[in-house]
Amino acid sequence: MMTGTDDFPPAAQRRISGFPAGIELTEIAARASVSAFSRTDAERIEHVLISIRRTLAQLEKLGPVDEELLEVNPTAGLVIERILANLLDLIVDVNTAVGQGFGARPSAGFTESCEAAIAVGLIDHVLAEELRPVEGPHHVVLQLCLDSDPGQAEAVVVRAVSAFQDFERRAIAWHGQLGRE
Repeated sequence: MMTGTDDFPPAAQRRISGFPAGIELTEIAARASVSAFSRTDAERIEHVLISIRRTLAQLEKLGPVDEELLEVNPTAGLVIERILANLLDLIVDVNTAVGQGFGARPSAGFTESCEAAIAVGLIDHVLAEELRPVEGPHHVVLQLCLDSDPGQAEAVVVRAVSAFQDFERRAIAWHGQLGRE
């Protein structure tokens, strides 16, 4: 693990990987950002990302969450609802770890964890809103659909999976850049 910007080639001393293109850090901020993450922090994030990847793969193996699946296997809806809740919890874990690695206070929940992740360039506001739409967390919306309109379940799951996959892609890229420092 590098301890300062002197370890980087001159062109990289101003812009540290892990931040969006166009954002440059001062030398002091760059040194702090490189030193902020311990190997343990990076490993923790990596393990959570592995869990997210595996969970998404398992969810995709189920195929479409349509009325036919829900009629044949009523338990599937409840299992999928729990999977979506678990994925949201894992995302909060990543966001919180990233934020704390860069000096943010521990988050009290989803919103604060997203604010920390946005501050360090892991996600943007649009993705934060897709991860937890204004109508409610995906798992809660799915549960409501299962109770009142099972025909809408598939759309809820597709939207959730899309947001979670986008988060996973961004987090893997962000984490990979961090690992090269």
